[in-house]
Amino acid sequence: MRCFADVRHGTMVRFPDSEWEQADMYTPWAIRTEGLTKVYVSHKQSHTAVRDLNLQIADGETVGFLGANGAGKTTTIKMLLHFIAPTRGRAWLYDVPCEEPRARQKVGYMPEQPYFPRYLTPRELLSAHAALAGVPAREARHRVEIALELARADTFAHRPLGKLSKGMTQRVALAQALVGDPQLLILDEPASGLDPVSRVEMRNVLQVLKEQGKTIFLSSHHLGEVELICDRVAIIHQGQLLAFGTPEELTQQTDRYVLVAENVTPDTERDLRSLCSNARRDGAQIVAVVDAAQVYEVVSLLRQANARLVRLVQQRETLEEAFLRIVQSAPVSTLVEKAA
Repeated sequence: MRCFADVRHGTMVRFPDSEWEQADMYTPWAIRTEGLTKVYVSHKQSHTAVRDLNLQIADGETVGFLGANGAGKTTTIKMLLHFIAPTRGRAWLYDVPCEEPRARQKVGYMPEQPYFPRYLTPRELLSAHAALAGVPAREARHRVEIALELARADTFAHRPLGKLSKGMTQRVALAQALVGDPQLLILDEPASGLDPVSRVEMRNVLQVLKEQGKTIFLSSHHLGEVELICDRVAIIHQGQLLAFGTPEELTQQTDRYVLVAENVTPDTERDLRSLCSNARRDGAQIVAVVDAAQVYEVVSLLRQANARLVRLVQQRETLEEAFLRIVQSAPVSTLVEKAA
């Protein structure tokens, strides 16, 4: 018996093994890779940037692609878009091989470091991109305005690109990815270089696109943002896929507990802080994160002081903690070899 996650309805569908291949035939994978590998060869040695990558991403999913610098994220994206050819393996976008131009008809791409002519305005830039995307002239103006509004770039669409801030330029880059009304968005570090306010704005835009049913495949260093918006997360390290699942599947319970208490007197609060330096007051409640070894002592202290224990729950890892655990426990891989 095998399980398939129906991400559109939030359920698990179970198939007998004999029916698995038939069910898989009708799954509308937005992105599918099999053994995708890229080896860069110099005159003395070869470097494997991506090794045997197998991914299956369903239509309508939002998937975060996580890894340190040099892990293989951008190389993977370039192979999906056929900017570079894989050394071996295959990739498909909506069941069309990536090497075929028609595979990119449903795709909008946002590069990590977009470069635009400084003298153009966002509206002029998007008009040119609409023409390149094959948008009929009678629809182009409407599409441009929709893309600018979706990316929240409409308020400065008349200003030269050379005078825009980093956050504004990133929103224009997202708008140009949207102007062709793609079903699949491939975003390479969309929040790169943004300040906290701009990151929240970008996340809100992506949330709207997700709610519209777009498929979003994004690489990012901002794990907190990924945890909030992504249905599943893929972790790549030294070119190899280490984990792929929901944030809940990738994170584990920790040996820490979140404690919430009420009716805590100042004296009891002082004693509690001596045990848990992170204890803080939140209105009428005291909130603290307690190590497992201290739980009994802390609860006893509160009971003796007639304080009310509101909640005591085991804390889960953050996605960042899970990422570090998974990467640090991975075996060392030798990806640099002597060239043949």
